[in-house]
Amino acid sequence: MKMLIKLRNKGNHKHNSEVLASGVGSLKLRRTSKKKYNAKDYIHCMYCQALYLRRDLWRHVRKCSSKAVEATSEIGRKKVLSLASMNESALCQQISPGVWSVLAVMKDDEITSTVRSDFSILQLAQSFFNKYGQDPTKYDYIRQRLRESGRLLLTLRKEFSIHSLEDAVRPENFDVVIKAVKKVSGYDEEKHCYRTPSLALKLGHSLQKVSDILHCRALMAQDSTLIKSTQSFKTLYATKWSELISHTALTTLNEQQFNKPSTLPFTEDVQRLHRHLEKTTEQALKDLEDNSSPKSYSELCKATMANIILFNRRRGGEISKMTMNGFLERDTSPLHKDVAFGLTEFELRLCQHFSRVELRGKRGRKVAVLLSPDMVNAITRLIEKRKDCGVLAENLFLFARPHCLTPYRGQDCLRFYASECGAENPELLRSMQLRKHVATLSQILNLKNHELDQVANFLGHDIRVHREYYRLPEATTQLAKISKLLLAMEKGSLRSLQGKTLDENEIEDNLQLTDSDAESEVDAESEVDEANLTHPQTGSAGPLMARQPVEEPPLSIITIITSTK
Repeated sequence: MKMLIKLRNKGNHKHNSEVLASGVGSLKLRRTSKKKYNAKDYIHCMYCQALYLRRDLWRHVRKCSSKAVEATSEIGRKKVLSLASMNESALCQQISPGVWSVLAVMKDDEITSTVRSDFSILQLAQSFFNKYGQDPTKYDYIRQRLRESGRLLLTLRKEFSIHSLEDAVRPENFDVVIKAVKKVSGYDEEKHCYRTPSLALKLGHSLQKVSDILHCRALMAQDSTLIKSTQSFKTLYATKWSELISHTALTTLNEQQFNKPSTLPFTEDVQRLHRHLEKTTEQALKDLEDNSSPKSYSELCKATMANIILFNRRRGGEISKMTMNGFLERDTSPLHKDVAFGLTEFELRLCQHFSRVELRGKRGRKVAVLLSPDMVNAITRLIEKRKDCGVLAENLFLFARPHCLTPYRGQDCLRFYASECGAENPELLRSMQLRKHVATLSQILNLKNHELDQVANFLGHDIRVHREYYRLPEATTQLAKISKLLLAMEKGSLRSLQGKTLDENEIEDNLQLTDSDAESEVDAESEVDEANLTHPQTGSAGPLMARQPVEEPPLSIITIITSTK
């Protein structure tokens, strides 16, 4: 009976496919309904090939007799429809199983259906998977790029009668593609700006990538017509794309950054978050010792991750991707004697106090993470309790989620504890703002070039990026430094300042302040007085310190060592 049902379903599937392709004939349903539905409301089961209503397919899949043994786990409704749609797409059969698994998780809507129906987008997915397939955390990025291309193709199909990206990258359709990109990105003809300028730039990169894929395929097939077409499109793209799309998009992005206030965190909020994480970690360790449950494990895991991000000023994604082997294989050898000879006593104590773990950072850079003994103790307890708390053995991440193969997200953990610690400005306690805080203080401390290189290497970016994006805000530099030079030129006292730096120049001038400026100056001076901070060179609280968040006191490390000792 089972074999007869399987044979009948196979014949009905062949008949239904011909009916759907030609639009003539009646569909053979597994179950007839009293209510009439359109052909689009039905879909074949990916296991037994019987035809069911889309809304009822998930019920059938749960008990389908043709389903393999390894596929017996519960599957959500949306994922069932995605798998069924993938199974019906003939183009999807030509891609690797890894790309299949990436596409199967996508939301089953009109954009995803467009992605699966275009061979050029599927080849783009294969290209992304070949490059990033070894990193599961990149799968969301791949799906995002594919949906962007799907939105462009959907607009081309509906409004310009271009049904594939292969036709879109033909030279004769270049003007049409420009119009479609502007429409998808929300271009305003009157204001000459984009609603989503970054999308316009990304679509240009995707079109260029599709053109390269087609060019390689034409070279392998020795298709001279397609080779000439792709070369012509590349010439048009290199010549006209910047003029028509990217220049305006980049201008829109730059103008959005004008007059934006400083987003540096304040030291008081950072200290509140430090204290809150210490208390949370202690309580979570105690709870995990008393009861090894997924809840207590999760609390300790998230608190430890947030503490590491906060202390090291690392990107949240870098800490999330730390592997258990990376921590266990860290360098624990003693300090080299020749190196120790050139260090001070305090620096030697720091080397003995902290552990160092190397991991992969942005763009594949090797970056370091410093761990205190308390952090090492918490991580060690997490590793010991993994099996008891339901963490799968296949999950290689250090901060793994129970019962799945993914880690906790560092940004989510930091955001949660920032809003919970009672900070006055919790929205500023983010990894990016904390990293800017360190880079800003490095300029206030007047570090030398080789010391700045060390700070930039530890933060995991190039020294040029450090100076251009992460240094002291330009507005503060102009207010506190350049204004002194302009006042000296106005008073004609440049000769008295000859041979001095901007920090050494002190100009006696009675500035006329407004009431609001006077109040803000008093508030800034009171904050500096309370923190007992002095200017790094003059020894007085200068205008630079009055306009900046208070520097985090460096005695916190000494306190940790003393308390531990």
